[in-house]
Amino acid sequence: KQEHQEEQAKNGHPEPAINVSGLLSMEGLSPEAQHALERMAAEVEPLRRQLIHAQEELAQAREDAYRDPVVPALNRRGFLAELEKLIHRLGHIEARPALILVHLANGDDIRRAHGLGALDAALRLTNDVLGADSHQAMVMGCLGGCDFALVVLEDGIEGARRKAGELEAALRATHTVQGLFLEARTGVALLEPGMTAEAAISAADRDLR
Repeated sequence: KQEHQEEQAKNGHPEPAINVSGLLSMEGLSPEAQHALERMAAEVEPLRRQLIHAQEELAQAREDAYRDPVVPALNRRGFLAELEKLIHRLGHIEARPALILVHLANGDDIRRAHGLGALDAALRLTNDVLGADSHQAMVMGCLGGCDFALVVLEDGIEGARRKAGELEAALRATHTVQGLFLEARTGVALLEPGMTAEAAISAADRDLR
């Protein structure tokens, strides 16, 4: 067996995916049967590699489908999926997390005055501020356009409003390379068992001020 493996290595053929060493050592197995098993293993190995590659590509495609193309965050689809999971678990915890909707109010002004690249940079800055560890978001994402959403665990609706005010202040203190501050408007809604992710976003959107 060792001589056979060395010969395979010299010829550029890796050890087959199927371990036939046990079969090859069975007493009475003919050389023809050994060669047949080796051919079968050599045919299976490329298929195994193709399957692994396809699985990796599928996993990457699923991840990409949930990522925003501009900012390093979940897109609307990905955020809704995570929000649905979170709402589903609410029956098992006493606390009521809050959803905060954040709208970059001067995003269109930045776009008109300085171009699309400046708006993209402002959106990435906004994402950095909202995703900072100090704000302790349970889940966060970009809903598209100039809208972001995050879930925080605060003391009721008033605690959520205080957190929203902190986010607005943190964004005002952040400036773009053009020297512009980030002006945000926020809306909040408490998450309740049984509500849908879309209903939660609609409730926060109605509260937007």
